[in-house]
Amino acid sequence: MKESSHSNQKYLNQSIVKAATVLNLFTLEQYELSISTIAAHLEMPVSTTHRILTTLESVGYISQNSENGKYRLGLNCFILGNKVRLFQELANVAKPYLTELSQRYNEATNLSVGTGRDEILCIFKTNANRSFFTTPNVGGTRKIHITACGKCILAFQSPSEQKHIISQIQFKRYTPNTIVTEAQLLEQLAVIRREGYALENEEGETSLFCCGAPIFTVSSEVCTGAISISMPVNRVPAALDGLITDVKNTARQISRELGYLG
Repeated sequence: MKESSHSNQKYLNQSIVKAATVLNLFTLEQYELSISTIAAHLEMPVSTTHRILTTLESVGYISQNSENGKYRLGLNCFILGNKVRLFQELANVAKPYLTELSQRYNEATNLSVGTGRDEILCIFKTNANRSFFTTPNVGGTRKIHITACGKCILAFQSPSEQKHIISQIQFKRYTPNTIVTEAQLLEQLAVIRREGYALENEEGETSLFCCGAPIFTVSSEVCTGAISISMPVNRVPAALDGLITDVKNTARQISRELGYLG
């Protein structure tokens, strides 16, 4: 039986709930609030409220006006909101192209973005009209080094960002084909950067094959996201070059619609 929202309350981190409540207090009309006003809304002592505000300020989600001492939303809220808007724009642009690719092969397609960590996030997906593995739904994540999309995204990051992400990877073996060393990964990323596409050949899940290609925006050489088509290995076309070309062309069409000039 599914637990009620009331019974799930015991799993909530109250500090995070309070921090979210603080952020939700700000509106277009009330873009600055005093600590006493915030404390009154939270029904908490000013000292406790101050600790919450100081913590949020330290990570950029709250800032304090030095002239009047009031608090306002920080720059990271703006950055986070723009990321959500970018994801929505990406999904809207990619939808018709991924739908057409999915219908052409009758296989599942998806669009994923990086998270700055060792995983990718699925933000759009089409399903095939026949049975298939359980692939991540929108909002689902997969490890970056075992997916075609993830390897595309990682291959086209700046050297410093690539190094940062790789440092977080735990090279756990999921299947006999899983990349298990940094050297193996770097070697494959160099090929992906040169060829402009990535394959996932039973690296994260036995019998699963994917072909992916990177998405770019404007004139950036840093990958914004990646698309892929997924299928069981026994349904991989004999003419693999044709599939690769179709995936790369689909990614190129999406990138150009997003303003990429490369």
